[in-house]
Amino acid sequence: MKTRAFTRTITRAGVCAGLALLMTACIARGPDDYRAVTRSLVDTKKGDIEACFGGEKGTVVVNFTVEKKTGKIANTLVDEKKSDASAEVSSCVVSKIEGLAIDRGDMRDGAANFTWQVTQ
Repeated sequence: MKTRAFTRTITRAGVCAGLALLMTACIARGPDDYRAVTRSLVDTKKGDIEACFGGEKGTVVVNFTVEKKTGKIANTLVDEKKSDASAEVSSCVVSKIEGLAIDRGDMRDGAANFTWQVTQ
């Protein structure tokens, strides 16, 4: 009897642990949550990005992907039609965010578009 109860307890614990692992490994954020998490990540470089402008005025619009498995920012491209800052400023902004990663990946890639504008 005790062996059977012990076996059931171990089995239940294993099932619970497996379900917990599965639930944390398969995150599917909604658009608003994805946006907020990505914004928080990019904001960690706010000072560095503002320093890229070095007193220049202008706008840099960047499109990128948040990779589903790693959570890394990748495929970062400046939208030249919407940006009017110098190429040096734009390149600096890209270098500050490329490779950053959110804490956990997601079940799908995230497409993002961020704008930085300095008017003073």
